Amino acid sequence: MERTRRTLLGVGAAIVGTAGCLGVEGVEYPDAPAGADAPGDGNDPDGDPPEDGPPDDPPEQTDGDLSAANAALADATRAVVDDAVWFATEYPDAVATYRDAVADAASTVRSVRATVDAEAEITSEQVDAVAAAGETAADRAAEALEPHFSPGPRIRARVDRHVEVLREFAPRGDVDRALEELDRMRTGLASIGTATYVEEAFSRNPIHNRLFRRLLAPLPPDDPERGRVTGGTLVELAVASRDFTTFAHRPYDRDGVDRDRIPRIYGDAFGSERRRELRARLGPIPQSEDRTEELFVAFADRPPLGNRRRDAFEGWARELDGVPVHVQRYPDAETAEARLSTALDEGATEGRAPIDPEATLAGSDFSGNASAGGNASETDGESADGPSAWHRFYHREAEGERYGFDEHGGVQYGYVVRAGEFLLATGFSGDAWEERTGWHGRLRHGWVTGA
Repeated sequence: MERTRRTLLGVGAAIVGTAGCLGVEGVEYPDAPAGADAPGDGNDPDGDPPEDGPPDDPPEQTDGDLSAANAALADATRAVVDDAVWFATEYPDAVATYRDAVADAASTVRSVRATVDAEAEITSEQVDAVAAAGETAADRAAEALEPHFSPGPRIRARVDRHVEVLREFAPRGDVDRALEELDRMRTGLASIGTATYVEEAFSRNPIHNRLFRRLLAPLPPDDPERGRVTGGTLVELAVASRDFTTFAHRPYDRDGVDRDRIPRIYGDAFGSERRRELRARLGPIPQSEDRTEELFVAFADRPPLGNRRRDAFEGWARELDGVPVHVQRYPDAETAEARLSTALDEGATEGRAPIDPEATLAGSDFSGNASAGGNASETDGESADGPSAWHRFYHREAEGERYGFDEHGGVQYGYVVRAGEFLLATGFSGDAWEERTGWHGRLRHGWVTGA
């Protein structure tokens, strides 16, 4: 039986999580009047398409500094990629150094304690020794983990207060009190050197340090939206070039609530099969030649705690329906520009538009038509007064998703932009730009929409 366009969309909703594409939600098929250039995206209250068609591509930059194009987006992307690669490559050695530093300090305290016990005497030199051991541990740990984490204050908090007590009782020759305080110091250090402590305090799964904040558009600390954004967002992250995957979100309070109410997310973040499917959807955009890093990021709603066990989310990562972003890094802006040109030559473009939900709400129809003084750029992809403008790019995929006829290739529509040494792509779907609305909602606070 022949499947209709609507039927295939229903099937497509089931694979949103697997390929990061768009399902039925937010898709509209307006009845365009005869002679209309393109249907609108549904933001017109009268349901009529905008009068203006998509703008022509702005002239390509032919001279000047290529790295200057979309500089804000490049800076934000660089911060995200650098931190993600650090977690993928340097994190294991960094936490090992931290644990070694803490263990060495605890060993010094244990040794001093044994000497004090054997000699029934404590000296100021011995107090200085344990104080110096704590400071050395703090410095070693800070060198390994900063600026990603701040281990120094944690170590000093386990040492300094005990050193103060020792300096008070050592001159009195109160050995019993000194031994008691040395035991407390050693126990305190040992408690912050365990694998369990490290997994919580310096977590890599989920990540909730500055990388998580960098993945989201920066908000001032006193912004009332900050808590809602960070508390309601879950990010899947895969550094494919380093074979590393993880999640980034605020951890759930496992001590304060019933464990049955905590959502259960199965599987790896952005597993290899989903990465393969998204690459296929991106078509010619993935360009591996000279590529130094490849990242997949998906923004989803963080499942809330359930009121009862049966209300808590329980499912695979792909079921979170995250909106994916594909990031490629090259040695320099010139190489990235060459790879972008190669990719664009294998498809087609129709103007540029910012991926800016706020601007869309303010009057852009998100198909590249600025209906109220929009911010599509007349420069090399960067708007003069707002976020970067992305190429509206489309290509034919090997297998269609509309009617399911093997002999007809489907068309994938999406957005791609170069920012510095990076190529970024998102929003690829079989639904044309002008026939969908709201798909970018989960990207609203992502770094890609704010620069």
